[in-house]
Amino acid sequence: MPEQLPLVERIREAWINHLSSDLLIAAGIIVVHGVLVLLSGAGDLLGDASPSDRRGVYTSAAIVVSLLASFTGVAIGQLGSAKGSRAKALKSGAPLELARNWTSIFRWGLFAALLAVFGLLVDPSTHTDAVLPVVARWLFEAGLVTAVIKFLRAGSLFRDVMEITSRDAIDDDDDKKHAAPIISERWNRAS
Repeated sequence: MPEQLPLVERIREAWINHLSSDLLIAAGIIVVHGVLVLLSGAGDLLGDASPSDRRGVYTSAAIVVSLLASFTGVAIGQLGSAKGSRAKALKSGAPLELARNWTSIFRWGLFAALLAVFGLLVDPSTHTDAVLPVVARWLFEAGLVTAVIKFLRAGSLFRDVMEITSRDAIDDDDDKKHAAPIISERWNRAS
């Protein structure tokens, strides 16, 4: 009988295997936060912040999310250059799922950065209850929460890729290694 994974690992595996769960988790967080703000009138961190502070948050978020999106490129490069039987099995076993995961992570990172820039553009430098700035704040929050969840996914996938490449590097079979060729002094002379 195969060994049971710990509960946390089973939850992680279920999450990794269901890409749409990211959006459900983000929507749940935003809905709960919105209900708390509506019912209590408190907890709207962006709405209660001064306009200059909000603009600072938008700017910082755009920069950080863009940097995290570039991390996705590093992870994809690591997987692409991985060699060994485990890496080959991962690449050939689920190439479409891997592509969907990495593409989703990258796209949501860029989308969150665009929402931050949108927030910068439409959020005025004064306190207001106008509809567009309020919608921009909530869209920004939704994009940021989703991006954070996507980057948690990226970290989790990157951990797997690093584990696979490390194990493949360690498991190089000594029997399969060949002696280095003997190079004569004439190896680089023109024939």
